[in-house]
Amino acid sequence: MSEIAREVTVSTNRQVGLPSDFARRLAAKPGTKLLEVLVRLPDGNSAVLLMRRPKRYARALAAALRGKGSARAFVAALRREWPE
Repeated sequence: MSEIAREVTVSTNRQVGLPSDFARRLAAKPGTKLLEVLVRLPDGNSAVLLMRRPKRYARALAAALRGKGSARAFVAALRREWPE
């Protein structure tokens, strides 16, 4: 899938609309559960990742990490970032 970017405007209620072509690609219809993830980028900025809510989080994480080392090491690194 090719990457597509769209500019959206934040409303006074801090809401953004989902462009229709994005909704179609996500197969998102009214009532569809989506997952938003705030991602830290290497340059210090943040991004929002929006995806269909996985039925099985462990499988989704394992698939995302395939070929990037062990899932245990990834989760351990994340936990080290948490404030005490």
